[in-house]
Amino acid sequence: MSILAVDRHAWRALFAAQLGWMLDAMDFLLFSFAVIPIREEFGLSNGIMGALTSVALIASAIGGMVFGRLADRLGRVRALSLSILLYSAATAGLATSAALWQLIAWRVAVGLGMGGEWSCGSVLVAETWPAEHRGTAMGLMLSGWAIGAMIAAGASALNIGRFGWSILFLTVAPPAAAAAFMCTNG
Repeated sequence: MSILAVDRHAWRALFAAQLGWMLDAMDFLLFSFAVIPIREEFGLSNGIMGALTSVALIASAIGGMVFGRLADRLGRVRALSLSILLYSAATAGLATSAALWQLIAWRVAVGLGMGGEWSCGSVLVAETWPAEHRGTAMGLMLSGWAIGAMIAAGASALNIGRFGWSILFLTVAPPAAAAAFMCTNG
């Protein structure tokens, strides 16, 4: 079978998961680009910033397990939609942070959703794509990370000096809306 003959639902699943990986990269790199301005604005030490960076990764391990169970109960598409919406909203929420505890809370929520996207998106793609094209589909899904990295770098270069660090985290809204639309209308 030609890759072009793959079912449209499989393509939608692939592009929704790819958008999820793109948003993941955007969050990761936007936060990395904003570390110094955040540290300076909040008067935080390098150690606290390292912990703040790590908290999302620690939470992602928990999120992967939680959303894996949710995917088994609610379905992969719903769980993927919820995970993308959670970490996209939490990434945007970082822009509203006025205290360290808020930064921590938003980063934990980002991690929970991100871990859920990793587990739900990859399983959804693997389940919907025929075996002969599954490797290609997984490669396309993971290419979303590189796309997100490019968008984050561009957003950072254009905005951080001009508008400050918080505006960076609002750039996830348009692709998050597209991912949610693809997940719910597939």
